[in-house]
Amino acid sequence: MITLLADSNGLRHLGLKAYLATSCDHAIALSDLTLIEMRKSNALSTSRNSLRITAQFTQQTYVLRRTDEILAENIASASQIPSLFDYEETSQLAGLSRQLQAIPEPPGLRAHMAELEANAQTVMSRLTEEVAPLEAGLVDAATDFSQAELTQIRTTAGITDSTRSKLLGLLKETTGSFILANQEPGRREPMLLRDAMGLFAFRYSLCMLLYYMEWVRVGRTTGKALPRRVNDVVDMQIAAMGTFFNGVLSADTALQVISKTARGVLRGFGAYVGDDWRVPVPDGEADQSREDHPGESG
Repeated sequence: MITLLADSNGLRHLGLKAYLATSCDHAIALSDLTLIEMRKSNALSTSRNSLRITAQFTQQTYVLRRTDEILAENIASASQIPSLFDYEETSQLAGLSRQLQAIPEPPGLRAHMAELEANAQTVMSRLTEEVAPLEAGLVDAATDFSQAELTQIRTTAGITDSTRSKLLGLLKETTGSFILANQEPGRREPMLLRDAMGLFAFRYSLCMLLYYMEWVRVGRTTGKALPRRVNDVVDMQIAAMGTFFNGVLSADTALQVISKTARGVLRGFGAYVGDDWRVPVPDGEADQSREDHPGESG
């Protein structure tokens, strides 16, 4: 099965309907944060519009388990991917998608969406508190790399042993900090690289580093407003989860760049990454195409 991780604007991608209609083996997955973003403001109308296409393909639309529920999952092969799906939430989303498109509007739907909106706002407020102190440390880490090293990582071409070693060292540090803060607070023993690469913590740390490395590469170090940084952190979680699948479906150029770079870096480390696929905007091309190399533009 080919599965793409879609963000909120990816659900309105002009090629999504053709992609899903082409084959029953084509699917999309939605993270918990994608649903939260969809519902944080005007949940009823936003969800109705965002889920208009997937409501026609509920058997091919999956919801992932919450991020905190998959931290211990160590994905090393395609056979382990089903462990990332939340089948109960998938079923509930299918029913809700049909209700949102129903005419007349089903009784109780408006009240239910109001509850989901309130919950989404609570989650986003908590995420904002967590994101606020992140920037300074990650910018400092990114500035340890020279422009040449940043370009090597950005293009995933000609990465030298010294650059790879520096990136790995920084990744071990940031992954360890993430695990201690969110996964195993009392852990003291070190974790081998081969055991870390299949964890969400490692891939999320990589995406966050790449995000700030791109800032430094183009000469920017600080200045993004906090709400925008929160949105970017959500995007980096989507990019990280997308490395387990066949890519991300999004109109966000920055997210696509980080996703593609992360996939290339992970492959260079020998980690499992799903084969690359993309959904082009219909213009006479095929409805889906396979990318032979993660670093190619498509």
